[in-house]
Amino acid sequence: MRISGKRGRAAGIAATAVFVGGMLLGTASPASAKSNDYACGNWKSGQHKWTASCIVWSGKARAETECWNKKRKTYAKYGAWVGRGSWSFGGNCGKDKLVSVGTNWKR
Repeated sequence: MRISGKRGRAAGIAATAVFVGGMLLGTASPASAKSNDYACGNWKSGQHKWTASCIVWSGKARAETECWNKKRKTYAKYGAWVGRGSWSFGGNCGKDKLVSVGTNWKR
């Protein structure tokens, strides 16, 4: 998982994108919409990796990546928890296939 930070504040939309076989199926309702704790936008993905630009106003957030391997097993990878600031979230499944992407938030 790649997480790099730039301090600052910008606007964005919080959402969890769901992918199967690299194809976008839909997005969930805005994460933490009630309190605006974090937001993500500029989602990009391919067959094996993804990125998004995220802003954390309070609490902590992290990236979540679900991959599928040739043994027909699905597994999850998680990024490090990060606090306030602007961050680049992402995940990489290597040679395995990207199944879904998302973010998690906690106080």
